[in-house]
Amino acid sequence: MMSSRQLNTLPSSGQPTWLKKIFQAGLRLAYGGVDVQGMHNVPSDGPLIVASNHRSYLDPMILASFLPRRVYHMAKRELFRNPLFARLITYYGAFPVDREGTARASTFRMARTLLGLNGAVVIFPEGGIVHSTAEVEVKEGVATLAAISRAPVLPVFIAGSNTLISPRGILNPWLVIRVGELISPEQEKKGREYRREFAQNIVDAILKLEADFLSARKQRKDSGRGG
Repeated sequence: MMSSRQLNTLPSSGQPTWLKKIFQAGLRLAYGGVDVQGMHNVPSDGPLIVASNHRSYLDPMILASFLPRRVYHMAKRELFRNPLFARLITYYGAFPVDREGTARASTFRMARTLLGLNGAVVIFPEGGIVHSTAEVEVKEGVATLAAISRAPVLPVFIAGSNTLISPRGILNPWLVIRVGELISPEQEKKGREYRREFAQNIVDAILKLEADFLSARKQRKDSGRGG
């Protein structure tokens, strides 16, 4: 049971439907369109870890806008220096973290607490913004959190979020979101070897979503040329 003091330290995440719709409309306008598939895989309640690839600083907002439930996500403490902006992003599910190693434990505790309250927490297994998931060393943090909390993991693939400010993307921006099937940790398995295996399974699921999307896009292009 949590004390009132502990509850007061939790981030307040409003994310009402009307606000999500406003952000969705803004993102569709900014990117010229959004292609979303797999939202039926998102459980309506219960603890949930959302594991997504990371291509842009906009990814947390994109996920919070389109996932059909309230989600929480980590944001660097520097973003909270402006009181007005801090209030906005806190309302939209962000909670501040320090990027120093000494702060990792408190960040992990916050994520565990949110999951214990049946919250949905967004984690980027890549550890930061990268160009290719396949080229990044698999990190065990998401697997460790899932193993401890027993929360299922929802793999998500995002494409195009980095095109909004890219010179190449300005002429042809497009945002893609693919949501995969839940991956649940096996309760009878423990240890670092299993965490590594589970973390790899999560990354492989994200890579499969990417491969399926690229294959479908290639088929559409080929059929268009054939016609």
